[in-house]
Amino acid sequence: MPKVSDEHKDAVRRRIMDAARTCLERNGFQDVTTRELLGEAGLSTGTFYNYFPSKEHLYEALAEELLAVDIAHVLDDSRPLGDSLLLFVRDFLLTQRDGAIPIARFRSQASNSATGADAVARLNKWMLDQFVPIVQVAQADGIIDPELDAEAFVELLDIVYDGLGRRAASDAFQTDYERVGATVLTVLLRGAIHEPVEPVEAAEP
Repeated sequence: MPKVSDEHKDAVRRRIMDAARTCLERNGFQDVTTRELLGEAGLSTGTFYNYFPSKEHLYEALAEELLAVDIAHVLDDSRPLGDSLLLFVRDFLLTQRDGAIPIARFRSQASNSATGADAVARLNKWMLDQFVPIVQVAQADGIIDPELDAEAFVELLDIVYDGLGRRAASDAFQTDYERVGATVLTVLLRGAIHEPVEPVEAAEP
């Protein structure tokens, strides 16, 4: 049997991911059946499982790919990294509901199974791995408070992003995505409390 080239493997993987994205967009980023996905891709069940152990693994790969495109904008060499990070938070994280909804739906739906929960945990860790070094550079440049816990700050932003996406996905805002995002940005930049208070210490584990 002739050996399958890496190029062919990459092409089939790309075909599966493109088909999944087409199906998810058609269904408003709700879950799709494996049969629907394979019908869109024109592939067999066996081929699918050669590339992804489960749909949750496929959705995880799609989520990382969607986010990686936006992370690339943060790494724009034409600006200091800290400035790019703040622009990313302002112009994407807190304003682009169309980007937040599919990620939030993946996390919500996948968490219903053990396999899915593991995929969500990997995505959450991936977010930290991608953004913590960027925040640390911004801290070294004096743009972000150097005493801030970089990992906790990134996770906080991710929680806000996830919460905005979930509320947008269920059309449950009493205000709207943009107003809440703008308020979060104001709190980040200016704070919300006028009188100085002692910082709250994290509870002991």
